[in-house]
Amino acid sequence: MNGSPQERHRGVFAALVAAFFVDFLGYAFIVPILPSWQTQFDLNATQATMLVSLWAVPLFLLGPFTGRLVDRYGPAKTIGTSLVFLSLSSMLYLVATTSTIGHPFALLVLARLLHGMSGAAVMTAGLAGASVLWPTNFGEQAGKLVGMAAIGGLLGPVLGGVLFNESETVAFVVLAVMPLLALPVLLLNASSLGPQPTISPVNVDLSVFLSDPVLFRAGVLVALTTVATGALEAGVPLFLDDEMGLNPAQIGGVLLSMVLMQGLGSVLWGRLVDRHGPTRYMMSGWALAVLSLVFVALAGWWFTGQTAVLAMIVLLGLFQFSIAAAQIPMLPVIDTATHRALGAGHLGLAFGAFGAAWGAGTIVGPLLIGPMFDLSGSWPLAIGALAIPTSVALWVTVRYRQDIESCYLEEMNRRTGPPMTTVLTQRED
Repeated sequence: MNGSPQERHRGVFAALVAAFFVDFLGYAFIVPILPSWQTQFDLNATQATMLVSLWAVPLFLLGPFTGRLVDRYGPAKTIGTSLVFLSLSSMLYLVATTSTIGHPFALLVLARLLHGMSGAAVMTAGLAGASVLWPTNFGEQAGKLVGMAAIGGLLGPVLGGVLFNESETVAFVVLAVMPLLALPVLLLNASSLGPQPTISPVNVDLSVFLSDPVLFRAGVLVALTTVATGALEAGVPLFLDDEMGLNPAQIGGVLLSMVLMQGLGSVLWGRLVDRHGPTRYMMSGWALAVLSLVFVALAGWWFTGQTAVLAMIVLLGLFQFSIAAAQIPMLPVIDTATHRALGAGHLGLAFGAFGAAWGAGTIVGPLLIGPMFDLSGSWPLAIGALAIPTSVALWVTVRYRQDIESCYLEEMNRRTGPPMTTVLTQRED
């Protein structure tokens, strides 16, 4: 693509937004459909939430492998191939949901796995490419990227719920077409996104992500964020369906408020982290997330009817806004810690490895909340219990704040030259 560097960067950003948009749309699209699948395939809460977890299995198993592919072939080729597979997985959803072929549930499982593999590759490649293009303000750009892509998450539950209520066939055909519409934007900007120019021939041992203290703690925190969000994404639709009797379109409306707040938070926290460092916002985010989960549980016990729905919208929105403060600052932390430990040329591998941690949390979250409900019979109790892993994450952030902040500032000072003005807050032993 011709033009000035600024024009090329704008084009690449548009391409990444398009890819993230359809990725997030597809992920959120099926959430309000989950109760219908639960009825169609006669699933209990544990089985239904396990179906949600399947999306993250390829990310957990193949994250580092996908990252190596990004480092080898570049973000553009990886994202383009993934968009095609996203479209194919949507057609498999349609066949599994509407046809009378044998073993439709097995086909649904295959579709979830293919969908998860493709979506994870889009995220890994997109973040790796963005970190190369915007080395000194990656937090801001990543926050904008996730915030803009959240529009897809906003539209997904509403579009999925409304279209599925009208026609299952139309719903999944629309979902299959969306990734193909993003391909031309990507192809127009592929040369600017291109393969990363500093690829190293050294084959990095994955054990570095366990032995390096900052990388290891970052992985733990990434996993804990997705334990909470994955559990809520699986449990909230079932909670709203079982105890409040909402239909898929109404469930989509509640989920819309959650994703809206996460998108707004992503943009805000991304801008702030480049100015003041990551950990102060991570601590604030975890603290608010713990409080919001506790109040979600209390509201589920105290309120009924319209009051309960409004309380869920407010509190779950607050949780999503807060969890963005924990998630978005982790992206520049991963970027800077990887450069310090491995040097340039391994960002695809790094985001793939942390994608595996993200996938692990997304798998564990639904597997926790489903059995918790089956054992207790209480959705408020099952949701409130998520305050436990978020409290652990808050402790880890507070305990190792200085180490994380020092790593971030060391690398950023190297890139920008003059020392950043951020002052580290000394940790009290």
